[in-house]
Amino acid sequence: MSDLKKMTVVVKNFDVQARGDLDVLFNRVRLEDEQGKTFYIKNVAMLNYLDRHGAMLKDTPRTWFYKNLSKKAVVVVAMEKPGGKIEYDLDDLRLLSYSSIIKGLMISLAMIPGGIIAATATFGLGLLLIPVGFWYGYCAIFKVPAMLRRKTLIGDLAAHGIVVR
Repeated sequence: MSDLKKMTVVVKNFDVQARGDLDVLFNRVRLEDEQGKTFYIKNVAMLNYLDRHGAMLKDTPRTWFYKNLSKKAVVVVAMEKPGGKIEYDLDDLRLLSYSSIIKGLMISLAMIPGGIIAATATFGLGLLLIPVGFWYGYCAIFKVPAMLRRKTLIGDLAAHGIVVR
C-alpha cells in the first residue's frame, strides 16, 4: 500500500481535467520542490475542500500530504496552510472511496461484453481486454478504498504528528 508522504511544493502550472461535486482532477501539474527542482505529476486528485483552501495556489509554497495511486497519479489527503493549520476532510475521502468501488464494479461488468465485441472485430485478440479490465476493476474496488479508509489515514496522519479528532 502507498504510504502517506509529506512534501513542500510550489505549484507552477496545471490544467483542470475534471471538476465534480466533491473532488477536482488536475493533469499536467508542474511543481517545484524546496530545492528548486522542477518535476511533473501527470494526475493530481484532491477534494474541493482543499482546493478552496488554497492547495493549488500558484507560486505559493504549500505542504501536501499525499498518497500515490500509481506511478503517475497522486491523491492529496491533507495540506498545511502557512499558519501551520492542517486542513483535511476524511468524510469526503470516504465518499470518494465509495465512488471508486462503484467505478470498479462498472469497469469489471462492462469489460465482459466489451471484450467479446472487440474479440469479434479483431478475430479474438479483443479477449485480452477482459483481464486488463478486471485488473483495473480490482484496483478500483480493493486497493484504492483500502488506501483511503479512515483508520488507515488516521494512522498515517498520526505518524506525521497530526492528531485527527
